[in-house]
Amino acid sequence: MTDLRNKVEDDRGLLKKIQLGIPGFRGYRQKEDLRIADSLLRMQIADLLQSDVLGPLEQIRERAGNALELDLMNDIATVISAAKTAESRVRHAEQGYSGISPAYRVSDEQLNTLYGFDLSLVDGIKGLGTLCRTALGSADTGDFGLVKADLRNIRTELSELQAVFEKRIETMAGLGAF
Repeated sequence: MTDLRNKVEDDRGLLKKIQLGIPGFRGYRQKEDLRIADSLLRMQIADLLQSDVLGPLEQIRERAGNALELDLMNDIATVISAAKTAESRVRHAEQGYSGISPAYRVSDEQLNTLYGFDLSLVDGIKGLGTLCRTALGSADTGDFGLVKADLRNIRTELSELQAVFEKRIETMAGLGAF
C-alpha cells in the first residue's frame, strides 16, 4: 500500500499552496494534510477488510448454508459480526483535530504515529484475507471440519487486529487528540 502522505502533499491545489506560505497557517495546513492522508488510509483499510475478509466469510456462510452445516452457522455469524465491527471501527475512527488554534496541539510526529498505527493494520488484514480464502477453499471442497478450525484462527487474528486498533485509540487519548 502506498504512502498517502506524499500523495496528499503532491495533490495540493493553489489555495493550499498559498496557505503554506502564510505564517501561522503553515502548520495547520500540514497537520490537516496528515489527517486527510490518515483518513484516506483508513478508508482503504476498511475497504480491504470488506473485500478480503467479509467477502469470503459471506461466501463461506452461503456454502455452509447450502450444505446444511447448521452447527457451523453460529461460528460463522460470530466471526462475520467481529469482522463487521472491526471494519466499522476502522472506517469511522477518530482522526484527531488540528484546528487553527486548538486548545491542545498535536504535533506532526504524533499524527505520523497514528498514521503508522493505521498502516500496521494492513499486514494483519492481508493475513486475515489469506486465512479467509483458505477457509473458503475448505468450504468449496466440503471440508467443514477444517472450516471450523480456520474460523477459530480467523477469530484469533481479528482479536489481535482489534488489539492493535485499541492501542491506536489509547495513543490518541494520550495525545489529547479527542
